[in-house]
Amino acid sequence: MDTTILVVLIVFAAVFAACLIGGFVLLVLFLLSKGGWRRLTERYATPNPPSGHIIQRQTVKIGAVTYKRCVTVGIASDGLYLAIWRKAVLIPWSEFKGVGQTMLYWQRVPLLMVGNPPVTTITVQNDLFEMMRGLLMAAG
Repeated sequence: MDTTILVVLIVFAAVFAACLIGGFVLLVLFLLSKGGWRRLTERYATPNPPSGHIIQRQTVKIGAVTYKRCVTVGIASDGLYLAIWRKAVLIPWSEFKGVGQTMLYWQRVPLLMVGNPPVTTITVQNDLFEMMRGLLMAAG
């Protein structure tokens, strides 16, 4: 009798752990689908690593997902490079269609609209925006 209860508890714990892990994976996939990174990679993917003025470990919000200290940014004359997890995109400056404001970590920061029709939004911190402002404004 005691071994039956033990087996049932072990099976229950294994099923519970599998559901917990599966739920976490589904949550991560859902958040990534809402973020806009996939849409950026579909439209602006580049095989080249970021070039220009390179800043590593930046926090960038793409759509609804904040990538905290894991984005490599390249500010170059041909556009804005973003690299996350070995995938890089090059967004030409002409593809930025508007600048608004939003809140990120209790600070007002720029919100950049990408593409026409809209692909996604990119939120960057103020110091990063100041570095790209000249090239961004010159394009459009």
